[in-house]
Order: sequence, then C-alpha cells, then structure tokens
Amino acid sequence: MNQSNKRSYLLILCLSFLSTIMLAQKHVTIHKRSAVIKIDGEVNEADWKKHIIKGDFTQTRPDNGKPSIRNTEIALLQDESYLYVLGILYVKNREEINNQLTARDDLGSSDFFGIQLDPFGEAREGYDFTVTAAGVQFDEKLSRKSGYNNFNVVWESAVKLYDDKWIVEIKIPFNSIRFPKEKTDSFKINFQRMSTKLNEESFWNPIKLEVDGYLNQFGVLEGLTNINPPLNLSFNPFVSVVNEKSPTGDNKTTINGGLDLKYVHKNAYTLDMSLIPDFSQAPSDDQIFNLSPFEVKYDENRQFFIEGTEVFDKGGYLYTRRIGGEPINKNNIDLVENEDIIENPIASNILNLLKITGKSENGLSIGVLNGITAKSDAKVLNTVTGTTREVTTNPLTNYNSIVVDKALKNNSSITFLNNSVLRSGQEYDANLTALLYRWFNKNRTYSMFFKKAISQKYVSNSKDQFGHEYFAYLSKVSGNWTGGISAKLLDDKYDNNDFGFLTRNNQLTFRGNVAYSNNNPKNTFSNYRINFDHSQRYYHSLMELEQAYYKLNASATFKENNHTIFTDFTYLPKGQNFYEARAKDRHFNIPAQTELFFEYQTNRNKNFSFAGYTVFVKYYNSNLYKNEFIAGYGLRARIGQHLFAYFSQDLESKPKGVGFITNQGNDIIFGKRKIKQLNNALTINYSINSKLSMSARLRHYWIQVDYSEQLTLLESGDFSNNNYNINPNDFDDNFNSFNIDFLAKWQFAPASELSLGYKLGANYYDDDIKSSYFNNLSTTLKENSSNTVSLKMTYFLDFNKFKQIKL
Repeated sequence: MNQSNKRSYLLILCLSFLSTIMLAQKHVTIHKRSAVIKIDGEVNEADWKKHIIKGDFTQTRPDNGKPSIRNTEIALLQDESYLYVLGILYVKNREEINNQLTARDDLGSSDFFGIQLDPFGEAREGYDFTVTAAGVQFDEKLSRKSGYNNFNVVWESAVKLYDDKWIVEIKIPFNSIRFPKEKTDSFKINFQRMSTKLNEESFWNPIKLEVDGYLNQFGVLEGLTNINPPLNLSFNPFVSVVNEKSPTGDNKTTINGGLDLKYVHKNAYTLDMSLIPDFSQAPSDDQIFNLSPFEVKYDENRQFFIEGTEVFDKGGYLYTRRIGGEPINKNNIDLVENEDIIENPIASNILNLLKITGKSENGLSIGVLNGITAKSDAKVLNTVTGTTREVTTNPLTNYNSIVVDKALKNNSSITFLNNSVLRSGQEYDANLTALLYRWFNKNRTYSMFFKKAISQKYVSNSKDQFGHEYFAYLSKVSGNWTGGISAKLLDDKYDNNDFGFLTRNNQLTFRGNVAYSNNNPKNTFSNYRINFDHSQRYYHSLMELEQAYYKLNASATFKENNHTIFTDFTYLPKGQNFYEARAKDRHFNIPAQTELFFEYQTNRNKNFSFAGYTVFVKYYNSNLYKNEFIAGYGLRARIGQHLFAYFSQDLESKPKGVGFITNQGNDIIFGKRKIKQLNNALTINYSINSKLSMSARLRHYWIQVDYSEQLTLLESGDFSNNNYNINPNDFDDNFNSFNIDFLAKWQFAPASELSLGYKLGANYYDDDIKSSYFNNLSTTLKENSSNTVSLKMTYFLDFNKFKQIKL
C-alpha cells in the first residue's frame, strides 16, 4: 500500500470512528430493588445510594451539543410490576429553582425532569413521564416527531427541594405502557431536564437537532428482566349533575351517570369503552363569523376522543367531531304554508363509544374506534291547526374507524385504514379507504411518503359516487440542508367529510422547498433557519392555475436572552378563486399581492413575557382591493407560585375587498366590502397545590362587514355594474360572540376527580356597522345567554385493588 493510499485509509478510519462516536447511543443499566422504595423525594434507601450514576446531560438549547451547565444524577430500579426512577438535579442555589404550580399536564414555566421510553425500540411510538419542580405530573404518548399529551395513566411521583438541588422520585406501573413482554432488551430510553432560569434544555442521550426524528436518538436500557405486571383492568364510574339554561329561558336539570372502562389484553391491546358519555365540561368552541364558502373546523375537546387516538391520526383522515355533531339534515327541512320549526337539535346524542388500540411484538399496530349516535328529530308546528309533526334530521348512525399499521425496516411503515359511516333508513352511507407508505433510508437522511385514498358514497336509488386522492412526497430530512418536493391530487368526486374533514377537493398541487438550519452558531444566535418554499395549485377538472406562491421565511433564537424572531415574505402572482362564487367552475380574478409577516417573542420562562406579530398585505394593480393590516400580541404573567394569567388580542383590518352576497337569476352578485375584526381572550389559572386547581377563560370575538357596492361577476372573472335594485347595506354584518369557561378540579385520589364547571355563551347579531366596540360588548353581555353548570365526580377503580378487599 503506497503512502497516499495509507493516508486515505487512515483518514477514512478516523472519520468512521468519529462518526461512530457522534452517533453512538449511551447505555444505562436498571437494577432489581432489594427493599421497599418509598416515593417521598428523599434518597434514604440503600438501593438508590448504591446505583446512582452521573448523568452527563447534553444541551439541546441554548448551546446545542455542549455539556449541561449543572450536574444531574440518575438511577433506575425495577421489580416485576414497577419501574422506579430517581433524578437528582443540582443547582447553584435554591432561588435558581422555578417551581410554579399548575394543573396536571401543564408544565407552565417550571423546571422539570422526565424519563422517556421507547419499549419496542422502533423509534415510532414512546412514552414520556415528567415531573415539575412543583410536583406536577405530565405524561404523554410520543410519536416519530411529536407528542400527544392527551395520554393519562396512574403513576406516582414526589419532589423535594433543597438548597443545592431538587430530587424527583417516580414509580411507573409496567401495565401503564405497552411493550414486548418476551423481548425486554429492545427498550430505548432517555432523560430530559429543563432549567428555565438558565434557559437550558438538556438530555441524557444527546438530541441532535439536525437529525430527523426524536425517538431514534434515545439511548439503550439494559438489564430489564422478569416483568410480570398484574391484570390491567380499571373502571371509571362517574355521576354528574348538569343544569342548562337556553337563551330562550328554558331551564333543565339532569342527573347523569355512566362508566368508562379500560382493559389491556396480554399487555398489547387496550380496550376503552364509554357508556352514556358525558361531555358537559368540554371547553366551548371559539366561534367565528364565517364569510368563506368552506366549513369551519373546530378542535376536539372531548376527553374520550383526544386520549389514545393518535394511532387513528396516521393520514389526517379522521375528524371525530362528526360523532355527535350536527345532524346531516338540520338545515334541509321542507316546510309547507303556515309551518314553523319549533325544535331542531344542533347535535346528535351519543349512545356509546368503543376504542381498541394495541401493538404486537412484531410491530403490528391496530386501532378500532366505534361510536353510535341516536336518531335526531325536529318538531314542526302548523300555526293554523296547532298540530305538530316530527322530521328526522339524522338517522341512527354508526361510525367506525379501523387502522392497521406495520413497522418496517429503518423506521419505515405501511398503513391501511378504513373509515365508514352507516346510517339506517334511506340516507346514504359513506366509506373511505386509504393505504400509506413511509420510507427512510438506513441513516434516516432521506424519506419518501406516499398515500392513496378512495372515498365512496352509497346512495339509495342513485349511482354510487367514488372519489380519489393521490399524494407523494420525496425529501431530505436530516442535516443542515433539508427540503423536498411533493404532488397532491384530489379529484372533484373525492369527499371524506362524513367522518373526516376536507375543506375542498378538485385540486392538483405541486410544491417544493429547501431549507438551511444552523443549530449551534458561534455568535449571536443559539439557532436559526432559512427556508424557501414554492407551490402551484390547479383547479383540476379544468386544469386552470388557481394560485402560486413564492415564500422566503426565517427564524432565529438569540443566545443571550432566549428571544425569538420569525419573518416571512410571500409573493403571490395573479390567481383565480373558484369557490367564492358558490357556483361550479365559476371564478373571480385575484390580483397579485405580497405579504410581509414579522413576529417577536420574549423569553417565556420569565415572570413576564410578550409575543407580538404583524402582517402587511399589499395588492398590485387593483381597484377592488386595498392594502391590509393584521396584528396581534399576547402578554403572559406569572404572579407568585400559584397564579398565571395570559391576555391576547388580535386585530384584522381589510379596508377594501370583494365577496359573494347573492344570486340574481343566473347572475352571481358580489359586493365590495371592508372588514374589521377583533378577538380578545383572557385566561387565568390558579393552582392551590398540585392536586387542586382552577382555570377561567373569557373570550370576546367581534366582526363588522360593511358592503358598499354590488357588482355582477362575468365569465371572465372580472366584474361589471348592473341595473339590479340591490341595496348592499342589506348584507351588512355586525356579529359578536362572548364566552366564559370556568373549571375547578380536585384530584382527591389517584385518577379520581371532583370537578365544577361553568360555561356561558352569548351571541349578538345585527347590521349596525357604525357601532363601537364597547357598545357591542355591552350589548352582547345584556343578551340572553346559554348557561351550563355541572358538578361531576369520577372515581378510579383498579380491579387488582378491588379484588383485594375482603368482604
């Protein structure tokens, strides 16, 4: 071997060795406990003292890759039923510890310590158990890149603060997590620490921000053996008293009772069942006045649907608000002369819910979600005869979702899913079937994602309707340089809205982006990112270009004070809107425009913090549109250890634009309009201790739409004047929505809770677009409102504890 080849060979060996060091996983050993471990935040047991090791945590921020400023020690113990975790977190002095009290699953601005587990070692699903310095528990399910904090199980923890450290003890039942019972050497593990006053986040096994994924960067857990958790069967019976008052003055008090059941079969499959569910304490929706031709999507706030449903979210096809949602024929009631609707339910009653989720040792995950809603009837009164009749607005309906997901090599996966809606009687049935495939190369540098979906509607005495979706995405996902290209096609028959949410179909979209990230700059910033994005969307059935955009955005976090800035510049050439006209294949022309966005956030770990944003929109060569301004800000305040408040305000001003108002024969009439919109929200949280907390949220939404001139839409997409006797002022809108949500919770025993809720909702609408904000607020508060007061008690019964009771 010549000298040159020898140098090359040695260089390759060195690079390979350095690469191995950089990518190597840390290992930690768990030990059997030899005596009882008391969870009290103290290190008195000999088992703890014997097995404590130095953590050597590594920063993720502010100095990614550097050692943590403070030392952390850890230890792990086990028996056949429980995992025990110890964290000793050293500080300079006690004043460095931030221990703000919050409600469960709310980390607030507190310091915290957590353990994360990937039992199958596939870097696809995991668990996070975290405790704040105030003793508040936080648990969540982890996915490939994010988390679902709707996961809630019963586990123990204790915290104790000292002058130079704070100590966390955690006791996790093995039957609270799913894992391969016969293959415990697959466990991956990590530990996380957050020191808010240092603005430092650190991990035991380093998390490299330039590497795609999170679970794939965990360390290895060794020595775990002889796990034999007891039967996992629990019941959550509940009783509630609910008083509801409608805006018309109707008052109704009901006493409800029900049962939630959870059973885990062979540590693999979980059955959740809810009989006669009660969602009276779910938060109110943030209502808006919808000027668009599309449906508004609201968040899912009902506990059964937000807990443990992450397996159903593989393709974004499921919208659980359909279960118990608005009856399909609520607004399609045929009336004859002298008839009025006197009762028309706004939601369908849920009879029962069932959910099965699980994962086998070979990496096969399944999920089954089923819900049945009762028949809904509206009452119609004949004002002359005084007789009433009932009209069915929603038949007895069965909703069902099935997901089968198989883990493949290199964290790749293939997923099959089916959503179906079966209605009794003559109403149509709906079905959606989809196949998804995600691929990663061995080093997780490159990725591909493909999906194909078919929607079906089966209508009595009519031709069945089939629609298709295609999607492909090729990308580089790791490294300082990332980016990808994608294509999406939804034909004009594709519709998954019976059990999903789709704003629109009939589109062909091409998109590409390239980004550069630096997660450890040397000087001003702790990280920054620059991204360029381009998209072109076509109205598929006519193959007409609807809209294109060119976007350049950047973000950066300052190293010294942990402040963050975001900026975004977008150019949109002339486009065509095919939906505002509310008529098939009709469009109106949109002028070219630029959008400039800027946001600034101060350090949220401080007692007081601020975030504000502005958006400027400039239109070119248009007499129909005028430049727009949008702005908003939020103020966060932590007052002492117990009280937290957040106030936000968003303002939108569109001084000139156009929008659909009506039809006149075959002509489509638009109106020139200006829009003012203001949204104010105040949230107050008060925690007495880690088990008892109260929260209140007040929101006022106000919008005014002022029409000044009506125009006829031409086939070309332009507008012309007409001679119709249409007064644009008849379409003016002044709308207000005011809500109060209050909830007090007391966890009087593990997973057992007593809660008191109060909800108030008031809407006010007229056409007085000259009225002031305070006049609207005052008038809305005087309106007849809906009120709900609920007192609910839920009690957790563990079958293992129950059967130990000697009668």
